Amino acid sequence: MKHSAVLVIRHIDNFSALLREAGFEIINLELITTRAIEDLTRLKENLSKLSEYDGLFFTSPVAAEIFVKERNGSNGFHGDVYALGQRARKVLEKAGLEVKNSDTVNTADEMLESVDTSVLAGKRFLFVCGEKSLRTIPEKLTGFATVDEIAVYSTIAAEVDGTFLKNLTGRISRGEIDRVCFFSPSAVERFDELFIDVKDLLKVAVIGTTTADIATRAGFNIDFISPRSDAEEFASGLIEHIKSIG
Repeated sequence: MKHSAVLVIRHIDNFSALLREAGFEIINLELITTRAIEDLTRLKENLSKLSEYDGLFFTSPVAAEIFVKERNGSNGFHGDVYALGQRARKVLEKAGLEVKNSDTVNTADEMLESVDTSVLAGKRFLFVCGEKSLRTIPEKLTGFATVDEIAVYSTIAAEVDGTFLKNLTGRISRGEIDRVCFFSPSAVERFDELFIDVKDLLKVAVIGTTTADIATRAGFNIDFISPRSDAEEFASGLIEHIKSIG
């Protein structure tokens, strides 16, 4: 059975490749992008005294990448490292840091729940994040541990060709595209702005409950939620889901 095309709100990567290998027409549309903030003075200041921290928290691979790039050697750091998602874990481990928590956790809440609270109590941590962080880590640890929060990147709208958007809207209206895949709340919000007139015609697949919550509030028709925050598992789960419903 031939399926309508799948619109992936993300740059071309292994997620799209896996769907194409399964026989789907994939259209990639990158609506948001990230960039390091211009002034990383605060990060550099904290990196110079990294040995004073008992641990580090990361909930984004972009934050992990910027941290690793700016970090100069070990800086005498011997504390614990906690990271959300396999991409962030790989970045940190490649830089010689050992990530303590399980890579099966899918939200910041789950990450904190997976750690023995006695290990965190009364300690001082550095939380490296983006400007749009949901701030789960510092909020959950307030009054329990000290958390220094540093935003190192911003999420901005990517430039998109107007003719390309018009053609996509037409294809959605004609039923040639019936599903859209989201990887972040920011992508959901930007898509809602650009495609509000046709969004009701689309089934929605998302990765993680946080993005699912935002999409639900925005009125999208959620058809599939990947429980794991891993792009490859998202792809395999979505493929099986689509096949199961014919």
